[in-house]
Amino acid sequence: MEILVVGAGALGSVLAEYLAGRHRLSIYDVDESRSSSLADRIGGESLRDIGDLSPFDVVVVSVPISVTPSVIRTVSCGMREGSWIVEVSSVKSPVIPSMREASERGLGTVSMHPLFGPGIEDLSKGRAALIPIVDADGELALASSLFPFEYVVVSAEDHDRAMAWLALAHLILHAFLSASEGEAEVIRSLETTTLKWLLRLGASSLLQSESLTKDLIRENPYFQDALSLFLKSMGEDLEQLRRKARRWMDLLDAESSYRSLYE
Repeated sequence: MEILVVGAGALGSVLAEYLAGRHRLSIYDVDESRSSSLADRIGGESLRDIGDLSPFDVVVVSVPISVTPSVIRTVSCGMREGSWIVEVSSVKSPVIPSMREASERGLGTVSMHPLFGPGIEDLSKGRAALIPIVDADGELALASSLFPFEYVVVSAEDHDRAMAWLALAHLILHAFLSASEGEAEVIRSLETTTLKWLLRLGASSLLQSESLTKDLIRENPYFQDALSLFLKSMGEDLEQLRRKARRWMDLLDAESSYRSLYE
């Protein structure tokens, strides 16, 4: 197939590299030097503009969440009827209306969210959420033909409610590192197993782009709900917190989780 990836950022680069070995691939980014560099590295072609996209069978949009709807509207105007537009944003509520508009123009639409970071080495081990737009079966079939992920089909609301907690987790990790900064050396020298893994999570969270973290918080309409529930829980005593966490004990293997800390 003839595929265009719009966005040569961290995730777009990972997806483009995978596709380049299997399809004829082109790349576009507002920063032409970035798309040119990626194209040279993976053997694709760098586009200077995205006015006429009729040659492409599939256009993959991997840009910041805040601009994803406008980019979808722009590229869909230049695509031919029957081709597919795929978007990979981490928040779906602001994006779904533009994808439905694309469908009304006669385009196939796939809204998915790779549930991993750009550090993944083997995409066949990756999982992705797929949010149906018009035809869940057809959209899943197209997504599966492009990427070897394990797909979880979920509504836009359920997806965004879950990702609100992801955004909160990033915020908590940032706040923990910021609040403890004055005692970083002594904490590091006396770190327990739990602290070691918490610090690792915190440090890795700082590698995520600041703009993505901000978009996860600002663009998700359910983030404030998650934050309110979290702040409310902070007023409860430990016994209450542990009792309310019991549902997680049904979903997670506590013994296995504990052992994994020492592996």
